[in-house]
Amino acid sequence: MLDIVYIDGDFVKRDEARLPLNDLGLLRAYGVFDYFRFVAGKLQFFPDHWLRFQRSAAQLDLALDLTVNEASNLIHELIGRNGQTDGGIRLLLTGGSANDGYTPVQPRFMAMEFAHRQPPSQLYKEGASVLIHRYERQAPSIKSIDYIEGIRLLKRLKANQFDFPIYMDRDNHLRESDRSNFMIVKHGKLIAPVDEILLGITRKHVLRLAHQLDIPIEERHVSLKEFLQADEALLTSSTKGVMPITRSDHGLVNGGAVGSVTRQLMQHWPDYTVISRA
Repeated sequence: MLDIVYIDGDFVKRDEARLPLNDLGLLRAYGVFDYFRFVAGKLQFFPDHWLRFQRSAAQLDLALDLTVNEASNLIHELIGRNGQTDGGIRLLLTGGSANDGYTPVQPRFMAMEFAHRQPPSQLYKEGASVLIHRYERQAPSIKSIDYIEGIRLLKRLKANQFDFPIYMDRDNHLRESDRSNFMIVKHGKLIAPVDEILLGITRKHVLRLAHQLDIPIEERHVSLKEFLQADEALLTSSTKGVMPITRSDHGLVNGGAVGSVTRQLMQHWPDYTVISRA
């Protein structure tokens, strides 16, 4: 995180920012966030991210008074104060201070800038490895600050040399990763889970890109069996872009090689994002 942050209506130095101990984000993990990239000082897919941030806040009954233009101006000022042209922005809205330690009264809004760290290039050349993990997120359509399960899995992933988890529900449907959406390719068709997941902004635009490239698309459940028989699999997120999956705890995907549809999406993704910055 860079030196200047925005909190409670003020730009302050990071080491001077303070949260009361009765903030519901700290006490109860009650809050929502969003994260997006900025490149050459321009925000990537910002209207989409702001709309999702608003929806998440509304689903937790947290008031968010800023308009999209006010938020954009605030974020550009934050970027200017920190003096970096490329990076990431995290927006955070907590339940605010609660005198009884439980009931939201006045939400607290924050914006923080981070340096962007590109995932290792090897993950794009050789593909990521995933661990299928049975777990269903609470309120999956809300981008909440509760990432307990993903963090809890870190040691297990590292010990078994997996890069990311894929969450599977009780009906053996694969839903999403901890911080990414998930898709498969079968017979040239891109198939994306759509129910009971967080609908990612990168996911939305990768599907739009696929349509532009005349890649057939289907949005529906993806079973574990289908994943094991898939020709390709991939992850999408703001930090990863399009990342291939070539191995899981159940075996190799596409013999361990990055597939042609995934390569096509990876090739065209950088140019697609250039026209989507504001």
